[in-house]
Amino acid sequence: MFSTLSTWLEHRTGIMTFVRAMLLEGVPGGAKWRYVWGSCLAFVFSIQLITGLFLTTAYSPSSSQAWSSVHFIQYKMDFGWLIRGLHHFGSQTMMVLIALHMLQVVIAGAQLPPREVNWWLGIGLLSVTFGLSLTGYLLPWDQKGYWATRVATNISSNIPVIGNDIKQLAVGGPDYGNHTLTRFYALHVAILPLSLIVLLIAHIVIFRRHGVTSAENEQGLVPDAPPEASLLTQHKEEAEHEPFWPRQAFYDMVACMAVFSVMMGLVLYGFAHEVEQPKGPDGAEPGWYEKIARAGVHGKGAELDAAADRDTANYPARPEWYFLFLFQLLKYFKGDLVLVGTVHIPNGVMVLLTILPFFGYGAMRKFGHFFGMFVVMSLLIVVGILTLFALRDDQPDGILFGLLKSSDENTLKLARQHQENMRDAEKLAKRACQLAMDGTPVEGGHLLIRNDPLTTGQKLFQVKCGSCHSFTANAKDKELKLFDDWVPKDKNGKANPTASDLGDFGTKEWVRSLLEDPMRPKHFGAVKKPVRNAENEIVKGPDGKPELTNGLGTMANWRKGIDKARKKPKDPVDPILQDADFDAIAAYLEILARPRDERKDEKAIFAGQTAFDSEFNKCSDCHRVEKAKKVGKALKWEIDGGETAPDLSFYGSADWIRGMIMSPGHKDRYGKKNLMPGFRNTEGPGSELSIREFHDTNPPPDGLKETPLQHLSDVERELIIRWIRRDYRPVYGGAVIAK
Repeated sequence: MFSTLSTWLEHRTGIMTFVRAMLLEGVPGGAKWRYVWGSCLAFVFSIQLITGLFLTTAYSPSSSQAWSSVHFIQYKMDFGWLIRGLHHFGSQTMMVLIALHMLQVVIAGAQLPPREVNWWLGIGLLSVTFGLSLTGYLLPWDQKGYWATRVATNISSNIPVIGNDIKQLAVGGPDYGNHTLTRFYALHVAILPLSLIVLLIAHIVIFRRHGVTSAENEQGLVPDAPPEASLLTQHKEEAEHEPFWPRQAFYDMVACMAVFSVMMGLVLYGFAHEVEQPKGPDGAEPGWYEKIARAGVHGKGAELDAAADRDTANYPARPEWYFLFLFQLLKYFKGDLVLVGTVHIPNGVMVLLTILPFFGYGAMRKFGHFFGMFVVMSLLIVVGILTLFALRDDQPDGILFGLLKSSDENTLKLARQHQENMRDAEKLAKRACQLAMDGTPVEGGHLLIRNDPLTTGQKLFQVKCGSCHSFTANAKDKELKLFDDWVPKDKNGKANPTASDLGDFGTKEWVRSLLEDPMRPKHFGAVKKPVRNAENEIVKGPDGKPELTNGLGTMANWRKGIDKARKKPKDPVDPILQDADFDAIAAYLEILARPRDERKDEKAIFAGQTAFDSEFNKCSDCHRVEKAKKVGKALKWEIDGGETAPDLSFYGSADWIRGMIMSPGHKDRYGKKNLMPGFRNTEGPGSELSIREFHDTNPPPDGLKETPLQHLSDVERELIIRWIRRDYRPVYGGAVIAK
């Protein structure tokens, strides 16, 4: 049956004749391990084509969706991590194999006549492979690819006459965006692969014409394999030209499997960022299939940086390792010599490689053979050295176990800064990948970090609030290594907070500490204001500096009254009962920060209300607060109390903090006692009315005509609020948080 089928297929297609022609190709001098590199290259390129085809089924070539689609492939698509990992490391493997293949070619003298056309085709394949690596680098639309592409296109603009046109053609507009991505995508998936396939076919055809370069076949005259050659048995000793099958085919297969094993090892080792894998319905843990199919969440596969964001400052832009030699070369040619490093040397090397065959004509053949080896070996050595120097300059401790280390202090300083920027970039990348597990905004993945309270909210707090307020990390923050303590410092680097520490603001621990000692530096002790005389002029001391007094001393006076009541000779306040009252008040205020439907602990609520209104504490004399009444089985809430101190309804909640940020001098906050500027969106639509309303409801502090007002966008405000409350959900669209 098989014989009949093969005969039928051969008669209609000639496929068996083609297979025999391929497998019975003569290998002059017999099979060799050194002949495997070309086959390995073709094998890896085939992997690139197959994995690339799978990737296109899930990839979206849009600047707003590209990163999100790659994140989906890496973390959510079944075996997407494997496909993307093989494609990623396959491109790097091709660069290594090209170097080995080129070295093997010149050692054999295969660039010499009559094989010069095949050498030129190889140069074309090298150029196209570089192009594929460069264009593919941008497609994830992450920070690494985005900034590296900017560097590469800026370098191309240095080419005389046509440089700016090349850059404009690549960018596709006034700035890097959707057109840049779609052009690179078209090059990467259509134009360059098609060019490589055409060049590869021509390369193989011409190779088959002249055969393997060896002493027996120096002039490229390959006879057909002997008629007695068999597909199953043929040994080197049986013929002058051993057929490709079976020994050379076996060598090629073993080499290809070894290369594939290295690629798989890199993929399985994993260079991606680990994220928390979503649990299934009802909180069920993922099964064994999900753990394998979506192993990207465990860090398997290729790295994905944070989404590209052109507003990122100090990103440590570096090309892939196989382009580092060009990056290092630019360091030696600065200013007016930049063209030497970016245009003259690289293009000069390509021209030199192109003309290598001309040194092998006639009597110059031996010289051409030696010169070709010298040029390519020297080129690879120089590339290797430049790459090592580039790696060395980015490592303050050097590389190769410290054997190669820079001694230049400025280089070491830049290396330390680079490593710090790398650590920051890694944190942002991991954070972005984790946030995207819950989805990404339609505007683009860059908003994940730009609108992330944990990262951007923290920076905004430091810039807008951190000149006065401290922010102390709690035990959980330190355990998770989320951030370090923030303390305002003066120009001499000395800690100089002038307002409360908001590290655990609104919690019962914070309130309890406040009741115990309001004038601790953590609370109101750091708040100072200038002393003024009867004419409302600032009083200065002998040193000429303004004399300062407590800015918020009312709570201090209240505490003094409590201490005095404790020490009364007759009917003193029981300190133990008083401490219990403070505990109850602290727990009560923490409950009030929650939405009303989540205030379930009725015992704590009524105990706190009782302590709040007690004749000794008298908190209601100054503060308004929400109080509960039992109506049937439900609680009815009403606001009651004095109005000479901040309203403590929802104290510590997002709404309370928002009111404090937008109207710190409002009667529900600190009124005329306020020393804090307001923060509002003074540039958006309707900002004129917002500014007018602010000045109408925020009376100026002593000595000022009006309360200071600073610009803070709606999104920035919400990011700061979430940072203070440790609510790390991203903010989209400026919408306020629910609780």
